[in-house]
Amino acid sequence: MSRVSKYRSASGFTLIELLVVIAIIALLAALLVGAVVKARESARSSLCRANLKNVGIGFATHVIRSPGGEFCSGLFDHNREGCMDRYGWVADQINAGSAQPETLLCPSNPIRVNEKLLDAYGIGTNDNLNDLTGSLRSRWTKGMCGKVDWNGLSGTGDPDEGFASTDPVTEERRALVSRYFVEQGFNTNYATSWFLTYTAPRVAFRSSDGSIRTNGQAAQQGLRGKRETLGPLTDAYLTRSDVPSSQVALLGDAAPGDLDEAVSPIAFSYGPDDAFARDNSSRVFTPEGSLLSESALEGPTFYHRSQKIIKRIGSNGSRLEFQWECDSLKNCEPPTGSSGNNMYMQSTLGWMATHQGSGGYSLNMLFADGSVRGFTDGNGDLFLNPGFPIPDDLTESQYDTIGYRDSTPELGKGDFFSGVFLAPSTLKGYFE
Repeated sequence: MSRVSKYRSASGFTLIELLVVIAIIALLAALLVGAVVKARESARSSLCRANLKNVGIGFATHVIRSPGGEFCSGLFDHNREGCMDRYGWVADQINAGSAQPETLLCPSNPIRVNEKLLDAYGIGTNDNLNDLTGSLRSRWTKGMCGKVDWNGLSGTGDPDEGFASTDPVTEERRALVSRYFVEQGFNTNYATSWFLTYTAPRVAFRSSDGSIRTNGQAAQQGLRGKRETLGPLTDAYLTRSDVPSSQVALLGDAAPGDLDEAVSPIAFSYGPDDAFARDNSSRVFTPEGSLLSESALEGPTFYHRSQKIIKRIGSNGSRLEFQWECDSLKNCEPPTGSSGNNMYMQSTLGWMATHQGSGGYSLNMLFADGSVRGFTDGNGDLFLNPGFPIPDDLTESQYDTIGYRDSTPELGKGDFFSGVFLAPSTLKGYFE
């Protein structure tokens, strides 16, 4: 009897033949699992694009309905815009019936709750430098933010606090935010572009040196508030632009927020024992310690060569005539600071490539013409660089701080407008 036939199984196969069959089955199973995963992610990406298209229809509807022809009423941000069930693009979509709660969440993004919900909970997530002023402060007491109860139920806190009589940073406030805001759709893991919510900087002309300067009322960095910018994009302003609407991005898959303000100290959840329970139902939207998503992009920024960071433009006194000219001529150079060239570029670090495909991870974006397109992350850092001149000799920690890993443009000028002035002709009179 041969050594091989000695180990022939009852089915007639030798041990070697059985191992080969098992290996083939394992290989086929692996291929099948891979195909299923790819098919599932492809379906999720398609659903994400459908969600964004639907939001685009909602923006077009809002343009028609709003007196000023705005695409939206503003940012999804309690501190900068007001109560998030009344103000901001998410409230626009939900209240008009243009979107359902699940359609404002990208299914591929593991981050399920927006960092701005912490504002409603009561701990705040921004630097409070662009908060509402004057009569606009009344926006903080509109909607649920000013109500003493919800559906006849209320907490045990101070009624003057609003939020159905729940005090900030309490279990009652957590339950209300989870049940009312998150579950009813005042939540998103898509992040808005700077153009959608702010359009352009407020500027002033200085005849002494012929310069155009940022003219915000605050003296901090950033063009991210009502005192520093023109407010939400309008159809009339977009019509005056010589930038094709197919290059003006409005919305994209959100990245996680900064670690110092977007790690949730609470579980966004509710249960049968909280103050607003009507039955035995319970739900967990995201557990304690989870990352929360960005709400919007930073806007005009530059690479600061000496500090080795992406830095926001100064909101008051920063020179913009060089940016105005190059945006007019479509020949802007990569922006560098620290005795650099006074050029700026839209930071895209609030967006992240979340959709896995054969060519790597990709980012879905909605544009002002209603189209939705995907862009592939070329170097594996999950961010898409529009052209910041990032050096190739930095340390890992420096790259982690910046976000972009190299200077290769991943959003081409023919696909994505990353300047500051959509309609340079609006400033033409300054030079006549």
